[in-house]
Amino acid sequence: MDPSTLLDAPSADAAVAYAGVLSTAVLVTLFHTPIMRSTSGIVHEHSLRAFLGLAACLANTASPVLTRLATDLKIAKTAVGRLAVGAGQATDMVTTLLIALGSMIWRDAGTDDDATAALAQPALTAAVLAVVAMSGFVSRAMAEWVDGRNPEGRRMRGFDLSLVALVAATLCWFSSALRLDVNMAAFLVGLAFPSEGRVSRLLVSKINLVLSSFVLPLYVAHVCLSLRQTTDDVEAAGLRKDEGFRVYVMDLPFPWWKVFFVTAMGTLGKLVGCTVAGLLRGLGWLEVLALGMLLNVKGYFHIYCALAAFEAGIITDKSFMAIIFMVALNVAATPMVGMAIASWARRSVQWRLMGLQHHDPNTELRLVVGLHGPQDVPTLAFLMEALRWGGGNGELAVYAVDMVQLTDQTAAAIVKGGGFDGVTVVDEEVSEMRKLIGEALDAYQADRGDGVRVRRLLALSSFPDMHSDICICAEDAMAALVLLPFHKRQREDGAMDGGHLGFRLVNQKVLQLAPCSVGILVDRGRGGGVQLLSDGAGPQQGVVVVFIGGADDREALTLASLMSKHSGVRLTALRVVQSATAQARARARTRLFESKSRRGAAEAASSASASALGQEELQMQVDDKFFAEFYRKHVGGTGSKAIGYLEKHVGDGAELVAVLRAVQAEYRLLVVGRGRDRRSVLTEGLEEWAECLELGPVGDILASTDFSSTASVLVVQQYDAMKHYKVIDEEFMPL
Repeated sequence: MDPSTLLDAPSADAAVAYAGVLSTAVLVTLFHTPIMRSTSGIVHEHSLRAFLGLAACLANTASPVLTRLATDLKIAKTAVGRLAVGAGQATDMVTTLLIALGSMIWRDAGTDDDATAALAQPALTAAVLAVVAMSGFVSRAMAEWVDGRNPEGRRMRGFDLSLVALVAATLCWFSSALRLDVNMAAFLVGLAFPSEGRVSRLLVSKINLVLSSFVLPLYVAHVCLSLRQTTDDVEAAGLRKDEGFRVYVMDLPFPWWKVFFVTAMGTLGKLVGCTVAGLLRGLGWLEVLALGMLLNVKGYFHIYCALAAFEAGIITDKSFMAIIFMVALNVAATPMVGMAIASWARRSVQWRLMGLQHHDPNTELRLVVGLHGPQDVPTLAFLMEALRWGGGNGELAVYAVDMVQLTDQTAAAIVKGGGFDGVTVVDEEVSEMRKLIGEALDAYQADRGDGVRVRRLLALSSFPDMHSDICICAEDAMAALVLLPFHKRQREDGAMDGGHLGFRLVNQKVLQLAPCSVGILVDRGRGGGVQLLSDGAGPQQGVVVVFIGGADDREALTLASLMSKHSGVRLTALRVVQSATAQARARARTRLFESKSRRGAAEAASSASASALGQEELQMQVDDKFFAEFYRKHVGGTGSKAIGYLEKHVGDGAELVAVLRAVQAEYRLLVVGRGRDRRSVLTEGLEEWAECLELGPVGDILASTDFSSTASVLVVQQYDAMKHYKVIDEEFMPL
């Protein structure tokens, strides 16, 4: 984890975590009289360390259990799931740190006087602080040093792992030499390891299987079966007490009220704290209740703390078994809450359109970005930074997918590691490519780190199947947009090369099957990208969005409006409308179809033509209304930042191309819709000359070699909800 975050301003996750811990501590304080009763209470020892230990234990969240549960149920991408995982890690970090420090300071203290005397010893307190400081500094420095020597994609060196284990063991031995609790010192060493990095991920992946499958279940069974009742309990039960005779907990009356009392205190404490913090953040009642139940999950650490308290004489054996039963009941009930959240989230997503036009501007913007190599990072980073302020408070979540072809050579270089089910490719070429991509993304995140989360993913598949990895990632992440590089690259002379047919196939299938909007980027930055200044102090980068008509152009206009919120972007909206000549040609075409409709021989074809004309008129009405709203908000409004507006009247495709050529030199990026449903006389005949139909007629012209050598192009396709719901007409849409 990262204890240094305790010194920073509390984030939303930390605020929820602190609220849950504080409310649980307050609840334990209110019920301290029945809890601290020596004969019938939960705690046998009446001391300050017993009171604080119980409060911290009940407030603790088993973050490994919660993280695994959220991953298995696929709720980690939902708003409640992400908040629960973050708050669970913060809660676990704070309470584990408090329990570890308290156990080391109040060692073997049975009374209040002994506890106070131990706390007042300067030498003991100084020793504990020294262990904490040394563990935090040495563990983090060692992990970062090993991560630097072993970049992503390369096999981890065995010597470095052995050195990490040796350093951890040395820190624990140092605690033992100071006569401190070596087990709690081990928790402190683990807390100090960074949450990210190859060392932490590899340790978890290597140790988790052995621990979860063998060691921890055997430990729980050993704890439960080897526990004997105390002499007082045996006599109170009226059973014989012979030397060498063992009476197990199953043979005696069990105080179930302790189980329900402890369970109720922990649950109510979390629910109250999470309800207050969640409602202040604007969450609903169902969301805050689910959040409180998820943060109340318990695990192995609670069993260890209960055993340590029993061995120290703080609690009785019945109280210890009550805590064991409380953990079992909690672990059984929490997955039901997780499944309910997953079902609720899927139902909400099922009836929601995934795209930029339907994105809530107050929520985090999520993008899935495909990468062929490090040359794609600069311009895609420009787009990510430009779109960043389209989300709530500049929050951006980017899922960067390294697109690697699965060949016989890469298949032979696959090794297990990097997560529960992750793999790593140790091929030199792939490793070097992923290393350069990681360095470029790290540089971008370090420069624009506030509010930007970048997660690295690997799509290791054959080209016919690679699109499924990207679509599944977009669906699981509930992304609003998928950005993919064009299959052609710009050469040094400014022309476009022949391209990679495999990546072209991936783009075509993603455009066909993606669960959200898709953008294809034609990069003409020659690997240099575009430099953005977040404060607007430098020159602004020119971006023009071309609006002709259709759903894809409306999505492109929405994307451009999100980019315009960035202070380093100078946006211009170019609307292309029909000239008098084009309107006359359109009317002539309409009269021709109407005359054909009167002939019986061509009745079926004319009916389809009339339907197409009706759809064209409907699209024009929707386009006019949408652009008028855009003009009112961004062009003609009184905002602090104005958007440029150009209107060009053209008569045919040749004039359209001439208009686009005239403006391309003034801008670094041109945004245009793919135009699947665009039925306009301005683009008639352009499809016949198109080389890459997946870009649409206008996008293909903008991506051609002879169009421009400096202006990059972004072709946008809106999410097709009718295709997703398999309806035959918009009238039957369930939305």
